[in-house]
Amino acid sequence: MSGWCRCTGWWDLTVEARENSQEKLLERELALIKGKGAGEKRLEALRLGDAFRANVIDATTEHFTFEITGRTSKIEQFIQIMQPLGLVEVSRSGIAAVQRGPGGF
Repeated sequence: MSGWCRCTGWWDLTVEARENSQEKLLERELALIKGKGAGEKRLEALRLGDAFRANVIDATTEHFTFEITGRTSKIEQFIQIMQPLGLVEVSRSGIAAVQRGPGGF
């Protein structure tokens, strides 16, 4: 019963999937990543965002905010690359997961 969340009264399907699955899971995470910068650092950050398929959801001449989804390793790599380019803030959703295939829990 470790998938049960006492705070919401709902099953945490991510925990349930990890505990009961013999197969690989489909796991994804969402992150909002804010940066600041100008000139070459700004251009490089925007190029990297494009390479990682991150969407720019807010931007001014002084800052930019990316929305990125993917495996945790992808998000962590993007954060590491963004640090020297003016990383300001990171907000992460945590992992959501389901089992592969037609079956459910």
